Parts: sequence; C-alpha cells; structure tokens
Amino acid sequence: MAGPFGVLPGLELLQNCASALIAGLNPAVVHNLAKYMALKKVHYLSAMEDVDGDYCEFGVFTGSSFCHSIRCCGRLTRLNPNIARTTFYGFDSFTGFGSLSGDDRHPFYTDGNFATNLRTVERRVRRAAGDMAFKLIPGFFSESLKHGAHDMGIDRIRVVFIDSDTFASASQALAFCGPAMQQGTFIVLDDYFSYRGREDRGVRRAFSEFAAESRIKTRRVLTYGMGGVVLVVSELPLRTQGANA
Repeated sequence: MAGPFGVLPGLELLQNCASALIAGLNPAVVHNLAKYMALKKVHYLSAMEDVDGDYCEFGVFTGSSFCHSIRCCGRLTRLNPNIARTTFYGFDSFTGFGSLSGDDRHPFYTDGNFATNLRTVERRVRRAAGDMAFKLIPGFFSESLKHGAHDMGIDRIRVVFIDSDTFASASQALAFCGPAMQQGTFIVLDDYFSYRGREDRGVRRAFSEFAAESRIKTRRVLTYGMGGVVLVVSELPLRTQGANA
C-alpha cells in the first residue's frame, strides 16, 4: 500500500534495520564518536579565531580523547601554524577516583571502571604526538592542581576538557584553569547531566559555582553524545581581561 511516504512495507523494513543497528551500538562508542567530533569542532573554531594557549584535559583515562585532540591540532597547523605552539597537558590519577564524598558517589564512577596504567597511556600518547609537546601529570587533583595553572607555566588556555565526572574533581580543575582562561577559551564538560540531571551535583554544580565566583560569561556552542556540553568564554571581568591582555 502506497502512502505519502512511499511504499509502507519498504519503509517499515528500512526503519526496523536502522533501529536494530542503532540499538545494537555500544553506548560508549556512540558517546565517544560524538565527543571526537565535538573536539574536532572546538579545535577548528579556536584555530579559526586564532586563540592562543594550551590544551588542558582532566580525566585522561586511556588517553583516547587526549590523542584525538593532538591529532586534530596536528591537522590544523596547515590552517593556522600557531596551533603548533600548543602544549597538551593531561591530568589524571591513573588509579581511579579514590575516596568519594557522599554527594559525589555514583553507581558508575568507581575505581574498577576507571583505573588505567600511566606507562601504557604515555606510550600511546607519544605515538600520536610526534613533534607536538605534551605532559601527563599523575596524581589526585587535590595534590597535582594545588599550585594553579600559572605556577605550572600555563599562561593561557585555549581549550579546557573536563572528563573527571565528579563535583570535587571538576571544581578543582576549573579553579586551576580560571586564572589562565581568556575570551575565546573553549570549555568542554563531559557528563554535564549526570546524577539524574540534578543541578546541585557533579560537573553541572562545579561549573555553576565556578562561573558565579569568577564572574565569567559563557555561551553554549553545542551539546554532544550522552550528555556533554561545549561552552566558549565570551566575557571576563575587566581585571582578568587586563591580566590576559
């Protein structure tokens, strides 16, 4: 029977095949593919805007996103040679989350799901990096981030990628990056809608408090995957702008 959308049996078969294919895809693969595309867009946009600075990733895990960002920037040096000056900083305990407070506890965020091996990750990143500069900084953020970005030689940040899942870790990462942010800094927040969408938990709470305290203004660029958000810093307090000028 033909209808306004063509032959109905054929349409149903096509829809069933598409549904079976999508239902069978591993959700982690779906999310990561969308995340890779989001990172590609972020690096492209920052290259087009000639945003200077380094890349900071919090929650490196196996290094897949970290390596992907390096590859994207390597390709973009033909568009903007200044991108080659980027140093890629990766922060992770490489042993999992450690002890989590009551508000940060989550059924999926456990050491068993997120422990990895620093040496293995470092070898993987070295193969991807080529001539691009990178540093992997092991340790829990309460120790590795306590001195701030400028103390580590990070003057300006071009892209911040927070994939550390919990409020405590995201809050520490944002506080570390804040002094080095500038107009045009892209902030990529994975797991933004975790903890059943609550605004007083996880990465959402961390960013909300950071934005209120630092008085930065951001615009949403896009959402991706299973709950990731990309923002761009559109305005900084005047005293901060002067420090980054």
